[in-house]
Amino acid sequence: MKGCLTNRIAVVALSLVLGVRLASGSVKSGNEYALSLVEAKTPAAQKISVAEGQGKQHFFRYLEVLEIKKGATGGSPYIGLKTREPSSGIIVKFLVQKSISLSVLLEEPATGVGDAVAVTGVVESADPVKRTIVLNPVIVRYKDRLAPKVGKEMLAERDSSAVVYSFTGGKEAVNVSKRDADLIVNEKEMIKKLGKDGWAKYLIEEIAKRDKAAKVKRDKLDIYKKSE
Repeated sequence: MKGCLTNRIAVVALSLVLGVRLASGSVKSGNEYALSLVEAKTPAAQKISVAEGQGKQHFFRYLEVLEIKKGATGGSPYIGLKTREPSSGIIVKFLVQKSISLSVLLEEPATGVGDAVAVTGVVESADPVKRTIVLNPVIVRYKDRLAPKVGKEMLAERDSSAVVYSFTGGKEAVNVSKRDADLIVNEKEMIKKLGKDGWAKYLIEEIAKRDKAAKVKRDKLDIYKKSE
C-alpha cells in the first residue's frame, strides 16, 4: 500500500508540475484511474473502483507501446495498440480508427514498439485482477514521452501541432506549428526580402503545401499490412 500511495502522490505532483490540462471537466485522469485499480485490494473495493471509471472519458499519458496490429474492418483501416500505463503497470488496449488519430501514429517516424502515446478514450471495460483496461472509442492526442519530465514541460515538446510562432504583421495572421518550425529559421532575412505581407503569404502557402502533401501521403500509406 505504501508503494501505491507513493506512486499516487508522484502522479499527482508531476501532473501539477507539468501543468497537464484535460480537455474538459468531464475528462478524468486515466493514469490516476489505472492506479486506483491496483490500489483496490478487496473484491468490493475493486468493484467500486471499476464502476467509477467505466463508460467515462479518461486522458492517459506516457502509455508505452508493447504491441501493434494493423488491419481493416468494414473497409476501414485500424491500428490496434497494446500499451502499458507506467505508474500502475496496467495494460491499456484500444483500436485506433479515426483518420486523424491514425495519421498521428503514422507520422514519421511512425510509432513503434517501445514508443509512447497520449490518448483520450472511454473506458469500455476494466479488470483489476487481470490488470487490463479497454478503451473504446479512443483519440490519439500526440506521441508522448515514456515518463514525466522533471521541470516545466512545453506543449510543443510533445505535440507537433502546437503553435511555436505567430505573425500578425501582414494582411493575414498566420500561426506556425512545431512541424513547420524550420520555415521561420531565416525570419529576419525573409521579412527584409519579401516584406511583412510577403512573409505572411509565404508562410501560409508553404504550410498549405505541407498539409496537402501530408494528406496525400496519409491516403497512400499501407496500414492494412499486418505488423510482424
